[in-house]
Amino acid sequence: MNSQRISNIVRCRDGFSLAEIMVTALIFSFIVAISYAMLIAGSDSWEVNSTRTELQQELRKAMDWITQDLRQAGSRSITDVPANGNTYTRITFRKAASVSGGNIVWDASATRYSLGGTNGNQLRRQVGAQTPSIIAQNIQSLQFSRQGNTAGIVDVSLTAQKTTLRGRYVPGKIPIQVNMSLKIYLRN
Repeated sequence: MNSQRISNIVRCRDGFSLAEIMVTALIFSFIVAISYAMLIAGSDSWEVNSTRTELQQELRKAMDWITQDLRQAGSRSITDVPANGNTYTRITFRKAASVSGGNIVWDASATRYSLGGTNGNQLRRQVGAQTPSIIAQNIQSLQFSRQGNTAGIVDVSLTAQKTTLRGRYVPGKIPIQVNMSLKIYLRN
């Protein structure tokens, strides 16, 4: 091609009008805004689900410890949750140590579960005079109860609560609460 022909092609080519540029910018803005909204919604959903999973793991861990200990207790070894149907925020009991002459010999050290620690939202387990150990975090409520006609069953109810990492308010989701209840059958 010669230079005259290239020059004619360049001169004859029309540019974009202002209206075309504005429409293109508007469409591009909509695409970017929708993409950003989807990114934020996905991020918020991931954060809420991650927090909910963390709370469920804390509740399972707490229930595993409580269940393991209480299954070794007897209804007469529980000292602060009488079988009257009321709910209590802590429980103290003794576990079976051995059997002598057909009778259960209870451990000398009592085991206690209660809330305490930082902000009062840590599930604590204390055996005898030992320093309490932290079993689970973010526990909002801990309740124990026994019914008069089923004194050998302890109803345990736990509620865990936590805000998401960003702490943003999402109606109905923050703070996130997870509940777990369980009936534990005592040894004797």
